[in-house]
Amino acid sequence: MKKRIAAIGIVLALLAVLAGCTREEQAGRPQITWYLRAEDESLYNELKGIAAIEDATGVDVNFICPPNDSEDAFKMMVASGKLPDVIMWQHSSAIDRMYQEGTILDLTDLIAQHAPTLTALYERRPELRRQVETAGGRIYYFPSINPMETIEEIGRKSYCGLIIRDDWLSKLGLSAPNTIDEWYEVLTAFKTRDPNGNGFQDEIPFDGWGLPYFLPAFGVLDNFCINAQGEVVFGPMEMEYKAYLETMHKWYEEGLLGSNCFIHSDPWKTENIVNDLTGAFAGLDNAWRYYLPTLQENTSEAASLQAVPWLRAENGTRYTPREDVASNMATIVTVITSACENPEAAVKLIDYMYSEKGSELLTWGIEGESFEWVDGERRLTELALTTDPEKGWLRLYEYAVGHAAFPKYDGETVVLASYPEEQLIAERTWADASTALVYPPGIALDVEDKAFCDGVMDDVQPYLTEMELKFITGEEPLSSFDLFAAQLERMGVGEALEIYRQAYAAYQQKQ
Repeated sequence: MKKRIAAIGIVLALLAVLAGCTREEQAGRPQITWYLRAEDESLYNELKGIAAIEDATGVDVNFICPPNDSEDAFKMMVASGKLPDVIMWQHSSAIDRMYQEGTILDLTDLIAQHAPTLTALYERRPELRRQVETAGGRIYYFPSINPMETIEEIGRKSYCGLIIRDDWLSKLGLSAPNTIDEWYEVLTAFKTRDPNGNGFQDEIPFDGWGLPYFLPAFGVLDNFCINAQGEVVFGPMEMEYKAYLETMHKWYEEGLLGSNCFIHSDPWKTENIVNDLTGAFAGLDNAWRYYLPTLQENTSEAASLQAVPWLRAENGTRYTPREDVASNMATIVTVITSACENPEAAVKLIDYMYSEKGSELLTWGIEGESFEWVDGERRLTELALTTDPEKGWLRLYEYAVGHAAFPKYDGETVVLASYPEEQLIAERTWADASTALVYPPGIALDVEDKAFCDGVMDDVQPYLTEMELKFITGEEPLSSFDLFAAQLERMGVGEALEIYRQAYAAYQQKQ
């Protein structure tokens, strides 16, 4: 309770600061207050790249961060009505509601009149504008845009996938699996042929939360998706999903799946991996830094991991289930609040961030200081890659924070400069896949439809999770699948599906 009271006190103090901030120009330059989720506002206020953007636009920005209890602080700040000029926060269905409640501005006309760079970008790539428009064609926020035009840019969004023990494959004379049948053969070999060499059948062929990553091999996903015929469907109601459940049940019965596939304990998952028990799992691209050193300490330096490509479906296509790879937009967005007395200045500042120079300043920093051009490519300087002994982070962050989702047009590939080769290989491997099964994340439902569908899924998701577990473990026979699908229909999935289909049809017509 004391901690929460303290947090509220900090919020009230922050609101007092916001209320006391003058919007009057100082030294002839407009002042913009910018609220973002971060631990150290001084880091952002001292960025040399931001200072260069301020000089280029003639607009000064003051970054404000909430206290530790960020989400509560944000909600209290919005509820108070004492707002900063700009907010950079997680996108959600609340964006439409914030506009309806008068908290944020409609940016459609402001962008058309005062954002020539972003306007030109949307004209050149109209599919980007479609991803941020409301169902009525309005724009309420500025996105952080990844061009997704190079393998490196696509790789930055492909940071998660299937990983396998490469040394176990080599020991057993196997290759990395590509299809669901090949996965069955490999996992069976892991179970029966003692790849960890301890003389016991203690191997866990596949462990962790990644079972839905096998779904694309069957041609559907575990939510609203696009099937192989180009139709919008709810994956768990389709016969392809039943085939997936049948396969997972078989794997479970034969001991190919660890208990953590259902419990989802990250510490337990880690223990199994580093103690030479797990043969394959779903993980992040940092697995080679996070798991491998301890695994090698516990076993031998020969232990190794390999990023596995997404499975091939029956039609030969590799499909990714990752929704974020199907969108150019980050989940963090930037809005201008109704409290902003100079929205034109805010738009001018933000529009410059979308320019080639502005995006460069936000990600790479200052040419000749934090980066330089070598053979037509940007390279971080030795200074930028030096660690600040007091702060413990790279000197690059004195210039730019490339992974922050500022409104910009950049794939954040600067982050790759500090990655080990194994991590880069993993991202490239997982980037090589079709997003055709993913329901386009940029499709916006109107407020009422979104609220209805969200309400349906709030009820459906626990039931879906429960029944999937029962089907896979055999507690519920798969002969009950039709009853399961009928129950989903009764829970409102059919009505929600029709909304998604209509929205998809309208989205297609825009193309």
